[in-house]
Order: sequence, then C-alpha cells, then structure tokens
Amino acid sequence: MIPLCIMTSDDTYSKTVKILEDHKNFGMKDGQITIVKQEKVPALLNNKCHMALVPGKLLIETKPHGHGDVHTVLHQNGVIEKWSKLGKKWYY
Repeated sequence: MIPLCIMTSDDTYSKTVKILEDHKNFGMKDGQITIVKQEKVPALLNNKCHMALVPGKLLIETKPHGHGDVHTVLHQNGVIEKWSKLGKKWYY
C-alpha cells in the first residue's frame, strides 16, 4: 500500500474532503489517505510588508502559508512517524 498525504488549508479542506467522499477516495483504501491542514498567515501587499486588509473591515487578510510549510505540517501531524512505522523509507 502506498500512503498519500494531502496538504490543505482552511480554504480547501472541506472541498477536498467532499471530493474524496464523493469519489470513494478514488479507489484508495480507508486510512491510506491522510489530510493535513496548514496554518494561515497575514497576507502582504508588497515587499515593504504592508499587510492586506479585508475590504470594509478592520481585519488583516490571511492566506495559506505555502508549499514550503509541508515539512512542518507533516511533522506536526505525525505523518512521517506513522509512515516510518509502516516501513516506508522514502517520501515524495
């Protein structure tokens, strides 16, 4: 069995879960897919680090942290430890 991990954010988590449910995990077994969620960070407008604001509100706009966050998210959610216990040696 080859495990699959999908990194989502608050913006994509529910839609990802629904697609997987609607399509019966595309044939993958229960427990073969792990879904992790990355944190959101303040959105910046430019290189001077001006923060983007939500239009009409006194709130800072946020965005997913990015693909570079994948290693931290995998560690925080115990994915690598789980896969290591399954005998997996390589992660792509």
